[in-house]
Amino acid sequence: MHMKLILNLLVLLAPAAVFAAGGGHGDGHIPTSTIMFQAINLTILFAAIIYFTKDAIVSFFAGRKAAYLEAAQKSAFAREQAEKEFVDIKNKLANLDQTREENLRKAQTHAEDLKKQILEEANDVTKRIKNDAELTARLEVQRAQKELRTQLLQDSVEAARIVLTKDLGSSDQQKLQKDFINNVGV
Repeated sequence: MHMKLILNLLVLLAPAAVFAAGGGHGDGHIPTSTIMFQAINLTILFAAIIYFTKDAIVSFFAGRKAAYLEAAQKSAFAREQAEKEFVDIKNKLANLDQTREENLRKAQTHAEDLKKQILEEANDVTKRIKNDAELTARLEVQRAQKELRTQLLQDSVEAARIVLTKDLGSSDQQKLQKDFINNVGV
């Protein structure tokens, strides 16, 4: 770091020292020593510029080269992808008729399966409803028969009571009481 600083100061101050050394004007001769010092200074200046900026220049052009190579690689990759997609689309278009027929066949098969399933479910529901209706009818008939028996018994008992109370005299009533007592055992 110190070495670069000293070299920079020399490069910057050397031309000033050279100009200060040349004192006369108009001697009529070509100042070869001045030209020589200026050429040396210019060479030193270019050498210093190259020395100090060499890494930056090299890295700049290396970066440009890398960016160019990367862009070229991306472009080649994008081209390959586009070609693959083109081939895929071309193949899909070629197979479109074949896949259409296959899809139609699959859809028809699926529709037939659904139809069978719906019919089976409908038959099951119909059987269940029929069985429930038969059971309900049987239970209603049994309930009605029971009610009729109960009503018939009640009506028979009522009719017998009415007949017995009208037709029975006191002698028949006493005879029935004796039979009842004898049968009951009291």
